[in-house]
Amino acid sequence: MGAPGPRARSLTRRRVALEGLLALGAALTPVGFGGLGGAPAATQEKVILFVSRKRLLNETTHARQLLKAEIDLTAGLQAEIDAIKEELAAEEQELTHLRSTLDRKVFESRVSAFDRKVRAQRQEAQERAAALQSAFRAERVKLVDALGPLLEEVRTALGASVILNADEAMAADPTLDITDEAIERFNASVPAPEIPALGAALQTPQPTNSGEAAGNTSEQ
Repeated sequence: MGAPGPRARSLTRRRVALEGLLALGAALTPVGFGGLGGAPAATQEKVILFVSRKRLLNETTHARQLLKAEIDLTAGLQAEIDAIKEELAAEEQELTHLRSTLDRKVFESRVSAFDRKVRAQRQEAQERAAALQSAFRAERVKLVDALGPLLEEVRTALGASVILNADEAMAADPTLDITDEAIERFNASVPAPEIPALGAALQTPQPTNSGEAAGNTSEQ
């Protein structure tokens, strides 16, 4: 056979160019699910909301109740400690006056007993203050633990993709801040904190050291 004519060569070049163009088009086609070529999926709108964690932990009814109760109980405990201090000061002054009238051994025994009493009262006050702080700290931990489920409920209800901490945002549209609504939901759904009664909180605990308790009893 002879060499192809100009028309045949033109058709061949056109076919090669077309095949190359089709190959390029296939390479540029977006890949869908499962790596299959197809039309691009519709872009889902992302909703981002903000909640102030600081406000949520301080402005709920629960947080306000805990703060007021802690202030009241701490003030009551301090008043009782101050009363004990006054009693100890009066007892110390009485010992000072008796120093010249009591036998030296008797006086030294009274002083030793007084010193033990002061140490015991100081330890008791520290333990009661620590117990009070621990009780309120435990209640606040419960509130913190309730934040996660609550915010997930809010996120789902409002159809948000994510809820960020408004306290750490550099800049944000204020209409995206839903802290007030989150606080309302918190007040309505989270159980009220357990606040100890004033009398129970200030009740004198039993001695924890049996040896020291026995020693104190023998001095009475």
